[in-house]
Amino acid sequence: MRFTRARRLLARTLMLTAAVVLAGTGTAAAQPADLYAKVVVIGVPGLTWSDVKASPELTALVDQSHVGSISVKTAGPHTCPIDGWLTISAGTRAWGNVPDQPCGDLPAVTGSKVADWQTYVDRQAEHHTGAPIGRLGISRDRLCGFGPGAAIAVAKPDGTVANWSPDFDATKLASTACGDAIVDAGAMPLREGRDQARKQVADLVARARAADGWVLLVGVGQETADAHQQTLVAMQLPPDNGPRWLTSDSTRRPGMIQLTDITATVLRSEAKSVDPAGSEKAGPLDGAEIHFTGDLHTNAAAVIDDRLDANQRFEQPRPVLFAVALTIVGAEVLALVWFLLRRSPASRRTAVFTLLLQGGFYIAVFLAQATVWWRWPSPGFSLYAVTIGISALSAVLAQVFLKRYAYLGLALAAYLLLLLDGVLGTPMQVGSMFADGPVIGGRFYGFGNSTFATLAVGALVTAAWAAQKLIDKSRVQAALAVLAIGGAAIIVDGKPGWGTDFGGIVALTPAVLLMAWLTWKGSISLRALIGVGLAGVLAVSAVAFLDFLRPPEQRSHFGTFVARLLDGDVSDVLIRKLQMAVQFFSGPAGWAMLAAVILLMLATVLPQRVPSESYREFYSSLPMVRPTLLAMSTCGVVGMLLNDAGVALPAIMAGFAVPLLVAHLMASHQPATVSPESHLVQES
Repeated sequence: MRFTRARRLLARTLMLTAAVVLAGTGTAAAQPADLYAKVVVIGVPGLTWSDVKASPELTALVDQSHVGSISVKTAGPHTCPIDGWLTISAGTRAWGNVPDQPCGDLPAVTGSKVADWQTYVDRQAEHHTGAPIGRLGISRDRLCGFGPGAAIAVAKPDGTVANWSPDFDATKLASTACGDAIVDAGAMPLREGRDQARKQVADLVARARAADGWVLLVGVGQETADAHQQTLVAMQLPPDNGPRWLTSDSTRRPGMIQLTDITATVLRSEAKSVDPAGSEKAGPLDGAEIHFTGDLHTNAAAVIDDRLDANQRFEQPRPVLFAVALTIVGAEVLALVWFLLRRSPASRRTAVFTLLLQGGFYIAVFLAQATVWWRWPSPGFSLYAVTIGISALSAVLAQVFLKRYAYLGLALAAYLLLLLDGVLGTPMQVGSMFADGPVIGGRFYGFGNSTFATLAVGALVTAAWAAQKLIDKSRVQAALAVLAIGGAAIIVDGKPGWGTDFGGIVALTPAVLLMAWLTWKGSISLRALIGVGLAGVLAVSAVAFLDFLRPPEQRSHFGTFVARLLDGDVSDVLIRKLQMAVQFFSGPAGWAMLAAVILLMLATVLPQRVPSESYREFYSSLPMVRPTLLAMSTCGVVGMLLNDAGVALPAIMAGFAVPLLVAHLMASHQPATVSPESHLVQES
């Protein structure tokens, strides 16, 4: 009877989780007025906000436009002009250039066909992009193209082009022969002639507007393969309802769009089915129609500075992450060496503090965004100083108020902080060291792999603490506490519009269920283990299917994956994710991470083999230690096997959990202080 009640309770919990995850997932982006008769996309590879600042002609356009930055990340490691134009052609990220080679010139048009077109078709199959190049050209009637890049964008699946001119023709654009149009304004020159190129771009915008065009001026790629990677210029003229900020449902960030949004905007949900090369099938458009949102802006200089600041926010975190990690790990190594050599109280306290410093980093990486460091002088150094400062402050506060339970304070703070961030729409993820920002193009909203790893550790440690408080009174209440605390993390991590993290809930759900079962029963049979696994799969599947039932433009990663699965189009996605996971083993660092992760996981199931007496005593000291460590291992294993982060995900979890555990063990096993008087007594 008791088992039956528990099963009913578990079923209700899973149903409630699925319902809450899918509730209320609208977007805050304002809808634009009806588009003008012509959408005229003017693409300029390499057009930066520094160009706008340096050009009076382009600066004058700012207050006449909705503005933003555009992420030009494509399928390959570099976004050459060919990659950008092919991506616009396909509506999904395409691969155009040859790795480790210069970008090269765009292919010519010979006999109404793009030269070497089949080479680019084959390249999509070779790299499993699934990009159906030619989709834009076949989906839009009276689509005009002007310039070499535009020929690639408007080409049909066989590479043929129609209604195309090698140079811009304002008369043709204004005629009924042209509906929407793609214009290649040419890549910005690297040095000489850049001022003249800026003036020509501004003049081209004016001529396109004269043809009653709804003009979209965007960077479509970098000038060269080794160009500085940054987000580029995006302007839409004339502005509907006054100049505001560009956005789209694919980014959900004011002032940010991505390259594939251009295709979705031109097509306005009229994309035709085009089969890409290889065994893959074409998926839905990656982008969404461009909208505008936010308050009016009327100060061009302030807008330009804001966009330049945004680039700092997107570019600095990854390089600074290495410097911060080197500082913290270096301090830990020195402190631990000192402790091993001296074994003094001072060396022990120092070692414990540096370990907690690393735990504090998992809080600082998010709280740093509240300081607006990207607007400070020397943004890179400012981010470094702010992150180290918040890490140290977090460690100090945890030690002062919680003593040897400082680890709990840091885990609880990370858990609550990320719950709040998720509910607010993840504002602390933008520009954080743990976010794949717009330059990388990995994720524009929601929780990434590193954030999920932090949330998972925080949630499981917090759940363990709450369950430990209740377990002597009632194992059922303790298990319910685990489900409540872990379930909150699953909901926030997985809910579309909050964490929107499909891979995260796949890994965290079975871990929480396993931890709850072990808390309730104390042990688990093979049959129960299989049941827990199936329950996790069913819960995740229910969330994904309910998201799939929504309109395509409102689906998150969950529903999109189901749509691809039902269409038989998941092979390219799975292959790309597998390739990303395998990349970690291209050098010795990845194998070292794997070895360390395996050893740590073995320590959770074979504690008696660990050569640390304090760890063995700790493992058996409290009822919730074993369920917590096994749940962490489960989360890490599932995340490693089913996530494109691969071994990096459990490694990041270990980077948060292990220093906290070691700090707790060191703080809990301090030798008793012996006074001089006691020595006298012993001698006498």
